[in-house]
Amino acid sequence: MKVRHLRLLSRLLWRPTSTRGQLTFQYTVVFSLLLVLAAGLLYFTLNWILFWNIDNELQDEAALVKQYIHFEQGKPVLVAHTADVDESYDLNTIFNVSQILNTEGVPVKSSPELTAFGFSFEPKQLKGLVAMQPPPTFTTVGGRRDEEVRFVNTILLGPNGHRYLMQIGTRLKPINDAQDTFLWVMLMLLPVTVVLSAVGGSVMAKRTLKPVTDMTHAAQSITASNLSQRLPTRGRRDELDELAETFNAMIARLQLSFDKMSEFAANVSHELRTPLQAMQGETELALIARAPLGECRRVLESNLEEIDRLNRMIRNLLMLAQADAGEMRPRLEPMDLNELVRDLVEQMRVVAQARGVELRASTANPIPVKADSLRLRQMVLNLIDNAVKYTPAGGRIEVRVDRAATAGRSGEARLLVRDSGIGIAPADLPFIFDRFYRADKSRTRGTSGEDGCGLGLPIVKWVAETHGGSVEVASNPGQGSSFIVHLPLAGAA
Repeated sequence: MKVRHLRLLSRLLWRPTSTRGQLTFQYTVVFSLLLVLAAGLLYFTLNWILFWNIDNELQDEAALVKQYIHFEQGKPVLVAHTADVDESYDLNTIFNVSQILNTEGVPVKSSPELTAFGFSFEPKQLKGLVAMQPPPTFTTVGGRRDEEVRFVNTILLGPNGHRYLMQIGTRLKPINDAQDTFLWVMLMLLPVTVVLSAVGGSVMAKRTLKPVTDMTHAAQSITASNLSQRLPTRGRRDELDELAETFNAMIARLQLSFDKMSEFAANVSHELRTPLQAMQGETELALIARAPLGECRRVLESNLEEIDRLNRMIRNLLMLAQADAGEMRPRLEPMDLNELVRDLVEQMRVVAQARGVELRASTANPIPVKADSLRLRQMVLNLIDNAVKYTPAGGRIEVRVDRAATAGRSGEARLLVRDSGIGIAPADLPFIFDRFYRADKSRTRGTSGEDGCGLGLPIVKWVAETHGGSVEVASNPGQGSSFIVHLPLAGAA
């Protein structure tokens, strides 16, 4: 028995799991509640209107009959003023369900229909009704076979100040029957309307969710091989279109990420394959030719250089990967940017002189910044090494540190690295900070830094942005390049 009750309760508390079923269920429940509320409101409004009309009609009839009441020998009598047959008929019709009571509650004039319909009155109740000052305006009395009469109570003053109570009534059975019929019709139409609303709600939910279904099917067909496909939009600029556009934007970002990953994998494969093939070729050639000890030493030294370059490239790749994942955060500490630049220029001057390039620094007053000294050193070294690498013999490189004097940058330090090298083509400028990008594929690897792997400038950009700054570049082919790094001062940071 308890199990049956639990099953019944679970059925009553059932909720559909699909969105369409939930929308249909909610629509049906809300529509049914509104329908019941509207039916109840309509029923009570109809009841109020009917009784309002009855009460107004009874008051008008009581006022009319009161004009034709005369007292003969102390008793009220209904007498018409004229011999008009219609008037007499109307008065008698009005008085069909009426009575006049004296102060003792005894009817002195009563319609025979009251007795015929089985209306009985207790003298005590009627006496109390007459004695009220004033009596209630309306009274409803029940009889046999669901008969009811609605009376309007009117006080009549007879000779010697005697009080009489005149009750003009009307039968309520036709009105009650109409109300019952209306109620039964509403009760019979309610289930049909609920079923129709459920069917209509299901159709409406299906039509409303059709764009969602289309987006679901389109999303299921999108894989890593066809990320160019997009979800359809209807052009209505509604919530569903906004959802589709948001999803399309996410797919576009995923496509961009996949493209970058593919390009990254291809670049890494290329960068690793070239030195590995060179190392393999030289090693195999030395083994096949049974090279003497000196040649084997040269091969080992060459392989060691390639291994060192690969190690640097892998370290840089690992650093950028950790930076992308948010695992590398700079350890900021106060430092003087001028002092750091002077030290690094002194270190790189030997390398520049070996290539016949003049390297000089222009530093003045201390410029305090809050930075990670290791990352900042790496950024400056990459910029200087990049300038040395692409500046031919006889060229010059200038490294300058000052406070930014341009509008909007009064609170920043500026690092300028300017060379007189081969420059960068305008078509290549937007891409030089991309990983593994090299503007001139024919350029040879430099002496230090990133050795032409295309990771030096991306690291420069990452370090500058990590410290809340930015990097700019200006270049003309054959006229050199200028890299400007903006960093916030210690106070501004």
